[in-house]
Amino acid sequence: MRGPFILLLFLMLRPAAAQDFGWWTEIHDWDGVTHWTRYLVFSPALMGPNALPIPPLERGRIDTLIRVELGGRGHFGPGERTLDATTLLHVPLAGGRVALSMDWMALEHYVMDTVVRDLRYARDRDGRGFSTGDVNINTLVQLLPERADRLGLLLRIRLRTASGSNKMGARHTDAPGYSFDLSVGQWQAVDRPWMKRIRPHATLGMLVYQTNRDDYYQNDCLLYGAGFLADHGRLTSELVLAGYAGYIGDQDRPVEVRLSLAMQGGTRSSWRLGMSHGLNDRPWTMVSMTYARTFAPPSW
Repeated sequence: MRGPFILLLFLMLRPAAAQDFGWWTEIHDWDGVTHWTRYLVFSPALMGPNALPIPPLERGRIDTLIRVELGGRGHFGPGERTLDATTLLHVPLAGGRVALSMDWMALEHYVMDTVVRDLRYARDRDGRGFSTGDVNINTLVQLLPERADRLGLLLRIRLRTASGSNKMGARHTDAPGYSFDLSVGQWQAVDRPWMKRIRPHATLGMLVYQTNRDDYYQNDCLLYGAGFLADHGRLTSELVLAGYAGYIGDQDRPVEVRLSLAMQGGTRSSWRLGMSHGLNDRPWTMVSMTYARTFAPPSW
């Protein structure tokens, strides 16, 4: 069995090793000295949609149930289409005062035209292929539990590992990053037959990612967002505006509006439909569907 496997692996890798990058050298007028990775621009508008995304917002409160999510998304922009699969695991600890979670864009398939390819200095000649994304590890700490007379206050520390692949296609940066933010929120009763309650929430923090530049080794960004979560019974809806603002100025200030609708499918399961649209430095419209399953945490 080992022989056929090695042969198959060799045949898969051989075309990549034998690529002729003369076309890239001519298009970008390569100086013959600078490594090709230095031509890439690590910014949210000049990489793939999963390279430097705006993190999902927290709402000032830790979910006290274990949650597993599986989702599919489509990102559509001028000259580009990306389809991907996502996963998430959320585990509350210490009676819901602390939680750990991990999210991962497990696999994406992308197609980009030559205009997008050359704008990003990508060396993926046919502009199509597969890649995997970065693993994000989140630590959540409930600083102030929510009460009727007080907002809930939540601290999140988010670490991005350098696990994304296909740097040659400008899909991921293959570099670490992190963010930390505070979020606040509170449920408020609403006297409407079609809405039980509403939860305004807001987030403010800092997001940092490593660049490939000599003048700016990292980009320090103001992370922000706000939204409304509405409880309609078996349905919940949410409208969010989120973004971050870098200081380098290389199209590093993405903003997007997000809309989602979740439906309870059973006691422990739910489906969520989502849509987002980039308003600045994020040239994609995204649609998604996510299945979530929750479990009662064990008594530690």
